[in-house]
Formats: sequence, C-alpha cells, structure tokens
Amino acid sequence: MTQPADGAAGASVALPDALPEETRRWVAAQVSAHGGEMTTAGEVHHRRIWSGAVAFGTTLGPVWFKVNAEGTRHEPRLHRQLVRWVPELVPDLLAVDEQRGWSLQRDAGPTLRVLAAPADQEPWWVRLLPRYAEAQLSLAGRHDDLVAAGVPSRSPATLPGQAAELVRELAGVDEARGGLGPDRRAALEARLPTYRRWCAALAASGIPDTLQHDDLHAANICVQGSRVRVIDWGDASLGHPFGTMLATLNSIAHHAGVGPEDPLVRRARDAYLEPFTPYADRRDLVQLVVRARQAGRVTRALTWRAALVTAPAEAHAEWDFPVRGWLEEILED
Repeated sequence: MTQPADGAAGASVALPDALPEETRRWVAAQVSAHGGEMTTAGEVHHRRIWSGAVAFGTTLGPVWFKVNAEGTRHEPRLHRQLVRWVPELVPDLLAVDEQRGWSLQRDAGPTLRVLAAPADQEPWWVRLLPRYAEAQLSLAGRHDDLVAAGVPSRSPATLPGQAAELVRELAGVDEARGGLGPDRRAALEARLPTYRRWCAALAASGIPDTLQHDDLHAANICVQGSRVRVIDWGDASLGHPFGTMLATLNSIAHHAGVGPEDPLVRRARDAYLEPFTPYADRRDLVQLVVRARQAGRVTRALTWRAALVTAPAEAHAEWDFPVRGWLEEILED
C-alpha cells in the first residue's frame, strides 16, 4: 500500500470545536507583551488529533497559535531551540508554553503549495533544500540538546530494533484495528535482516545523524519575500539526514503527477545533496538517498504511531491504518 505523500486531514481532539476563552486570553497576553493588540477573535485553520492551529489578526500582523497533543508535544520546545540555532529556517516565535504544548509565531507568508502549482515550485525547492541540508549539518553537533528538547531518536542504529518491536506490537493487535495477521507478521520478520542491511549502509556512510523534519513538503514551506521557511516540526526526529527525502520526493512526485525518476524530482534531490558532497561522490550519495528512503518507512510508521497515541486503535482507520501501512512498505523492494 502506498502511503500518503504528506499529512492526512482528519477529525481533531487536539483543539476543541469552540476555541477556549483561556486560549484567546493567552494569545492576547503574548501579543500585548510584544507591544501589540489582537484585532480578530481567531480563525481555526486546522484541527487534527495531533495538533491544531488558529490564525489571529493583530496590530503586529497575522500570528499563529498552535497546540500540540501528547505525541508531538516536543514541537514548541524544538521550535524555540531552532530559533536560536537556525533562525533563518523557521518562523519568528513570539511565545511558548511547553507544558501545554502551546506556541505563538508570526505569520511566515503563504505556503509554497498555495503560492505555485507543483510544476512551478522548482525554484523554491532548489533554493530551500541546500539551506535546509546545511542547517542539518550544523545541527549534527547539537545531538544532546535535541534529545533534551524531546526529539525522538530514529537513527540507523536504533531503527532495526524499533522495526522489530513494532512488528511484535502490531502482531498483538487485531487486523481490523490496524494489526498484523500471522502471514504478514512472518513476511515482515523475514524482511528484517534486509532492513538491517539498509540501516547498516546508512550508519557506515560517515554522514552524521542529525535532525530531520520527516514531513517536508510544499504545505510546510512558507514564502515571504526573499525568505523561505519551514513550519510544522512535530514529526521531526534524530536520524540520518537523508530520511527527509522520503516525504519530500514522494510529495513532489505525487503533486506534480510524475514518476520518482522525473527530472523535477531528481533536480530537487540533487540540490539537497550539494552540501553533502564533501562526504562522498554524487553517485554514492544518490544511492544513500535510496537506502534512507527505504529505511525511512519505519520512521514514518513510528511518527504516525506517536501522532495517534491518544486515539483509540479503531480510529486509526480514518487514515487507513498508516502505522501498519508504512511498516509494510519495507516489503516492496
């Protein structure tokens, strides 16, 4: 089963139907602390199980309130750190309440998906992806700080064990609720040695583990004048940087209606790889992208598992059981 190229829509528990007055008061207080006033009551932009976002008009310009549920609650803390370390890559942050998973940030402009048709997005991708890769390399030395911020580890060293554990976990869940039957469990367990070899190749590459967004697509890129920034870091994890290319290249190909080897997709990949050329020649880097995309299917399964942690198992059907679906994609190569 081919999984969605990027985040799926759905019902919410992270943000109630009616925006609580407590939320409005908190936003108003943060805006006031920065010398502004609210001019609108707030418009809900999205409501998901894992997060919700509300746009407010203010005299400072538009601002965005976001609430993260349990499975993505590290995002506000991570965003606060990224503003310190790579401020050019993320929106300006006005306030954070880490305990409640709340954040308030300035508007970073329209998303790339709104701004340009898929076939016309290449100039922005070619501009952003090398900067993003450079940021990843700069953050490789921040491993302990990222762990302290709550970013989960899904590295080539840990993924084989996490994959095996996820197979065992899903084997204990009814198939109608997203679990694995005996035949699918056996097939996945037989595939685990190959999966370990994919991860071993990544671990041996010499490219350091670092932060990777894991959901970098055109709806998570904002453009404002000359600034191109990345939003929605709730899926981010620590691992091989090339894991980013699973969601990114899937999304570019899906929305442009082209195949994975289309020149549009390859040019985006090659732009991303440019900062990594000191580590290996381009042919080897391209092969590592293949391996990272293969290994990253388990990362995506674990990400969905975290995002849906507060939802009952039967509710996962709304997203076509993505934990199982992504895990089973390791059978496809």
